[in-house]
Amino acid sequence: MVTRLGLASGYGVPAASMEKAFHEHGINYFYVSPLLNLRRMVEAVRNLAPDHRDELFLVLARPLFRGLRLEHYVERWLRKFRLDWIDLLFQDLRKPPGPALTDQIKRLQESGKVRFLGMSSHNRPLLGKIGSGEVDVPVDFFHLRYNAVHTGAEEEIFPHLRQEDRPGTVVFTATCWRKLLKPKLMPEGEAPLTAAECYRFVLSHPDVNVCITAPSTAERLEENLSVLDAGPLDEEEMARVRRIGKHIYEK
Repeated sequence: MVTRLGLASGYGVPAASMEKAFHEHGINYFYVSPLLNLRRMVEAVRNLAPDHRDELFLVLARPLFRGLRLEHYVERWLRKFRLDWIDLLFQDLRKPPGPALTDQIKRLQESGKVRFLGMSSHNRPLLGKIGSGEVDVPVDFFHLRYNAVHTGAEEEIFPHLRQEDRPGTVVFTATCWRKLLKPKLMPEGEAPLTAAECYRFVLSHPDVNVCITAPSTAERLEENLSVLDAGPLDEEEMARVRRIGKHIYEK
């Protein structure tokens, strides 16, 4: 089981705050992107893992660029975190993985070094076809963009998810790279959204399982954690968020 709010590091939140989020709020979905400064998350995971490894859900992303073989890449990060396995490995792909990559993934899973496989992509139609079973790819989770500005997943992905063996869904960029938080981008007379409102919008959709938050300070993390108790947006709040998102998209 994973919490509905996942935590990405690299934006400044201290390791102690991540550990506090785990102990006080049960936050256990830790997202690792090698494109970011991960010193603080490495510290937090190393501190938590000795007593809580089975409760943590550690997610490792592998960017699209070429580099180390996938198996060597995973092993390098296992050594860095001092762990025996990664819970979820995300591949950033524009098309289904080929035979060579599929074989590497299979070996990693058979060795116990990777438990689940995820696919991250901006190719929404492809994710919809995989989610429906039309395209056969052994994927356990989708990592996808969805926010009040970019709502295409509501037509191209979510309605197509099969009910049996349905892939989990994890959403990133809930704030649309902070555009939804900027006063100068708002409709006339409209106050900007808070980050918490952006996360609540995403989590209000019944087909979203996890929303990633990437705060820069301990205070912002605490504010974002409030969404766990706030629940879905009501009709009036939802209409306002969609109105703001539509305005930014059209601009």
